[in-house]
Amino acid sequence: MRPDSTSSLTRASGETERAAAQPLRICMIISSYHPIVGGAEKQVAQLAGLMTGQGHEVFILTRRYPGLPAAETIDGVRVRRIAMRKPAKGVGFILGAARMVRELNPDVIHCHSLFSPSLAGALGKRWTGAPLLAKPMCGGEASSIAQKPLGRQRLGYMARAVDRFPMVSREIEAELADLGVPAEKLRFIPNGVDGARFCPAKTQVDKDKLRLSLGLPAGPLFLFAGRLAAQKRLPLLLEAWSDVRARIPQATLAIAGANRSSGSGYQATFGEGDEIPAALLEQPGVRMLGHVADMPNLLRAVDVFVLPSAREGLSNALLEACASGLACITARTGGAMDFMVDGENGLLFEVDDRRALASALEKMAGDSDLRARLGAAALRTVAESYDIRQTATSLLGQYVELGAGVRAAAARRV
Repeated sequence: MRPDSTSSLTRASGETERAAAQPLRICMIISSYHPIVGGAEKQVAQLAGLMTGQGHEVFILTRRYPGLPAAETIDGVRVRRIAMRKPAKGVGFILGAARMVRELNPDVIHCHSLFSPSLAGALGKRWTGAPLLAKPMCGGEASSIAQKPLGRQRLGYMARAVDRFPMVSREIEAELADLGVPAEKLRFIPNGVDGARFCPAKTQVDKDKLRLSLGLPAGPLFLFAGRLAAQKRLPLLLEAWSDVRARIPQATLAIAGANRSSGSGYQATFGEGDEIPAALLEQPGVRMLGHVADMPNLLRAVDVFVLPSAREGLSNALLEACASGLACITARTGGAMDFMVDGENGLLFEVDDRRALASALEKMAGDSDLRARLGAAALRTVAESYDIRQTATSLLGQYVELGAGVRAAAARRV
């Protein structure tokens, strides 16, 4: 967090941050999972992998999209997919996931999103008694629930049923507090990044070789990476890019989309999609890369990362870019505001301010020294405070504090 932060929350520490000595049976619930890939799925995969590596048993419960098996093991993590039956697919997932929780009888339930995963977890808790954690994915998630019919009652139920709300930003803290969630249930546990996997190119020569191997041009190279969803504001970026490209014709914007395909042609999309005019995508200096499997090398090859989102939790793509030593431009939203200081370790602009975004893009494109300075500062920031191992340890500490270790030990004695 920024040094001047007045947040009442701190990262879990001391007794609550110790790793669980007793092997735990952990159930994580998320709406989609690999091979469907986005920031949330990558974060869960990293955490599950670290916990499995420490001897814990991790199950991922997720929706079963066409073309995917009902059960498989991915990198040592057991994945169970719940069929979505018409007409009420969401209800089917909630009930199916809750039944799977009852069958697995885990030591702890950890839900990613306050939507259907948390409702499934709350029902699973009623049947098993396991402690329940629910992580809001981004700012505005709880408020959108509150605006739905019976939304306030639903949030009140969640506030009672959930034992801990791990939060990735102060923005989410304020939102939940305003909606009446007790302060003692809130914990600041930001997302993390694997600094061994995401790291800068060793030399400029290495960067140039990578760029050549990827077929990317010389000159200032910017990158947008993420879902093509309305909240990501890609059209805004493309509109601003036309202004920049007119002044700096050697600059290039590369766009890497997240993989939302189940493998059978089915696209797992959530929320409002974005209709992007072809003229914006086909303008000079824009490269559509599609889904990129090797993001570490792509990040090492580019110069600047751009996140124009109107709404975020704590962007995994932004953390990965910072860990790769990239200068970053981001809107003032979500967890970016907790660690990024304008002009010190990145450039920030107000949400939906096209003129300010274009100004930041042009400033970065024309100043290689600025790019180097901001990238080095961003790397230091995430290396110090946003390591994925810290995140995993903090979460395991919360599991233990809530009694998962005692529950595990009692189960082993039976």
